[in-house]
Amino acid sequence: MSDITNRVQRIKARLHELAPDHSVAIMAVTKTRSRVEGIQALNAGVALIGENRVQESLAKWTPKPDAPLHFIGHLQTNKVKYAIRHFDAIDSVDTEKLATTINESLQTMDYSGRFPVMLQVNGGQESSKSGFDPDLDTMRRFLGHAEHWDHLLFTGLMALFPRPADTSLTEIQRIRHLMKETGELWRMCQLEGYPWAPLEDLSMGMTQDYEWAVEAGSTMIRMGSGLFG
Repeated sequence: MSDITNRVQRIKARLHELAPDHSVAIMAVTKTRSRVEGIQALNAGVALIGENRVQESLAKWTPKPDAPLHFIGHLQTNKVKYAIRHFDAIDSVDTEKLATTINESLQTMDYSGRFPVMLQVNGGQESSKSGFDPDLDTMRRFLGHAEHWDHLLFTGLMALFPRPADTSLTEIQRIRHLMKETGELWRMCQLEGYPWAPLEDLSMGMTQDYEWAVEAGSTMIRMGSGLFG
């Protein structure tokens, strides 16, 4: 049994302990990792593949894997036309401009239906990270007029958080509080009931903090070093 398989099995067992009542999908983040490693993770039971760079993913995942391929990095508008042909979903919509560009590109290629996207939320409101503020009024303003992006389906929120500055209890509690607030925001947004924004998923938590995220309601965790070492 490979190291990757062992890690996946341990994480899945821990997820079952943390969230016995709801399913949590594991996304393998394969930035800088090989196609072989990604396929090993899929064979071990990982549900999704996440990539941060369009060019790297095009080279690595052509042909595409036998699992949904999500884009999770910062997407430049000049890369949108390549991204929507290659990826199954874009989880990092962080501005209205990007949403408009994706929608217009889908119209140009005569895309039928709605393409799955997530809204990126800057959970710690860090200046170094992009994304929407974790604020219900902000979400309402965006989602309330998102119907006019007639080729986009907003399937969830993807949240980013600061790394703990240290190992103190105070710092750990701060990050956990931010995650709890984001989980509550996600649930409140779901209650808005927009048909173009079912927001079924909350992508929250990575290798170093996934346990806190799952306890706060995450339905999808993004794992890199936790799977590949």
